[in-house]
Amino acid sequence: MKANTIFGKEAASLHSRCMRCMPQNGHNADEVPFDLLGDLEDAYDEADRNGDVEITETLDTFGLWNENPRCNRSWMYTMWCALRGDVEAQADVGHAFYWNDHDPDDVREKYKWLDKPELAIYWYRLAAEAGYADAQSDLACLYCPDLIPYDNKFKLGRFARRWWEEAAAQRLPCGMLGLAKCLRCGKCCECDRDIPRAKALEAEADEIERKRER
Repeated sequence: MKANTIFGKEAASLHSRCMRCMPQNGHNADEVPFDLLGDLEDAYDEADRNGDVEITETLDTFGLWNENPRCNRSWMYTMWCALRGDVEAQADVGHAFYWNDHDPDDVREKYKWLDKPELAIYWYRLAAEAGYADAQSDLACLYCPDLIPYDNKFKLGRFARRWWEEAAAQRLPCGMLGLAKCLRCGKCCECDRDIPRAKALEAEADEIERKRER
């Protein structure tokens, strides 16, 4: 069972809609038009029955059932949307478990309970396979040996190349730059060096970013 089948097949832009209804945006929790915690409890039970350990571990990590201070209503909304198939929410769940060398040491220590790259890959992959370019690029980073500090089985360069290709095809600048890095190196992601293509990707990514800034 995949996460987006738990509440049904529809996956409209639930995440952005729910984010606008957050309590911090002036909405009272009593105004939520559905049983948020009840839905998540049902999702947990179904995942547990089906052996979907990534889903149960994700929900357990944030202690949804024990009024854990690690969990807030914002997270519950995001998780609800992710389980319903919203790709932006799935990527946000992936972000929660994605740490790298650029994060300050004190932050990494404070949130070390979130250092679970296998869960980041699970959630990023759901969104990436649905065609979400940002998740494709983030997933590639987790597979790239040069960009992530984890010394584990997830360092599979050929998968990094695959997902950067997917993101670059959608003209996502960070995906294009990631692919360019692969093509310049020729080793970390198990591909042949292609400097001309790397330069072309870098130039195009730069042009896209400059247009956005105008």
